[in-house]
Amino acid sequence: MKKFKTLMLAWTACACLATAFAAQAQSVQQNKELALAFFRLMFQEHRVEEAVSRYVDKRYVQHNPYLESGTAPLVDFFVLYFEQNPQASAEIKRVVAEGDLVVVHSLWKEAAEDRGQAVVDIFRLADGKIVEHWDVSQEIPENPANANGMF
Repeated sequence: MKKFKTLMLAWTACACLATAFAAQAQSVQQNKELALAFFRLMFQEHRVEEAVSRYVDKRYVQHNPYLESGTAPLVDFFVLYFEQNPQASAEIKRVVAEGDLVVVHSLWKEAAEDRGQAVVDIFRLADGKIVEHWDVSQEIPENPANANGMF
């Protein structure tokens, strides 16, 4: 009887862990889908106000040293940017999600003829909203030192 109770306890613990892992995996997938929906609406469709109001929390923390935190500076900057660069494009190359973070690696161009930049955006999500952002970018060189490409 003691073995049976031990087995039942172990089985219950495994079932609880499996449920927790499944819920976490679903949450990670939901975060990934949310970040991608934001990225597409904001940077590919240039629907800045809609993207920010739908997907970005008012307490948004920005780590890019050229922008202030908050949603208003984000909207102001990108509305002006896309007015000045209507042909700007962002092609998603890969997406990685772990926990509350989603990483988007993309090719940014201001115009079709540009070599562009390799950009990595890192979004932290909470309660279905983007609450924090980091980014880094590298110009794609005309004469790279290797033939590996940046993507």
